[in-house]
Amino acid sequence: MLHMAVVTHGPDTCPINNREAMAEVMATLGRMGEAAGKLGITVQGSWTNMPAHALWFVLDAPNGHVVNQLMIELKLQEWNTIVVHPIATIGDAVEQIKAR
Repeated sequence: MLHMAVVTHGPDTCPINNREAMAEVMATLGRMGEAAGKLGITVQGSWTNMPAHALWFVLDAPNGHVVNQLMIELKLQEWNTIVVHPIATIGDAVEQIKAR
């Protein structure tokens, strides 16, 4: 099942202005794939809008609970607000509509 993790923070907590925090972020992102794999999650893609202080991750995971666990294990909640949404591709949605 696909999930979109929307990760946001404000300018006051942005690690780009703090070298120590940025080093931690880079390390966290570097181990995301490994941590995700241990939870049965596959990272499908990731994006950012730096001026908006926002990141998006599309994750294929058994459920939203393990996505939340991944965010906690990566400590992303320490400086971000994270909202996890179940999502589907448009193609999958069309197939569900046709099957009705």
